[in-house]
Amino acid sequence: MAEHEAPQAGPVGRLFRAGFHALSALRGARAFHPNGLLLKGELHALRRDDLALPPEPVTVTVRMSKGAGLPGRIPDALGLAVRVPVADGDPWDLTLTTSAVRVVPRTARSWTTGHFSSLLPYRVDGELLWLSARAETPRRAEASLDALSRLVKEGPVTYLVETVRANGHRKPCAALTLHEVDQDASRPAFDPMLNAPPGWELRPRWLTGLRERAYEGSREGR
Repeated sequence: MAEHEAPQAGPVGRLFRAGFHALSALRGARAFHPNGLLLKGELHALRRDDLALPPEPVTVTVRMSKGAGLPGRIPDALGLAVRVPVADGDPWDLTLTTSAVRVVPRTARSWTTGHFSSLLPYRVDGELLWLSARAETPRRAEASLDALSRLVKEGPVTYLVETVRANGHRKPCAALTLHEVDQDASRPAFDPMLNAPPGWELRPRWLTGLRERAYEGSREGR
């Protein structure tokens, strides 16, 4: 059996799918990151050698969320998901979580401190790349959705998006600016496995297979 097929077809994959289905059905929302805020933003390419973004700024949909859904300002693993529309194909979904050392989720007390990471690396042209983001806005907002909403309404909030190589080398690739709370938007289901940039593949395959089973169970449970 191929490496990428095992978790999808085997009992572990089915267990993941069923477990996340049950948790999502119980919550009536996503299994993880159930509570979030949709925002309107703009992604502006700073360089295009790693991530082939459109040369002109593009309007994006952003969802910022609390991983465990903890209430109020209680620290949580904070999420940053970006949907990038593509004129001639499916959109890209980029999802990041506050992290300690690229691969380990970490709780955060504020939306504008620390680093967000894709956690899993992408295989791109034969090497591993992580996506990372950090706020360039000096204003702080505690880890509550109300505080985030107020922060964005007070003025634009900007994040620097970087690619990070296995040796730790960082390279800026885009600026993400959040400028409006999206009150009337539909609720997109972000999926970084199904909607990856062309030529980008999340690794390792066995873990991304399990993650996709979890996404499927969560979608079905909702």
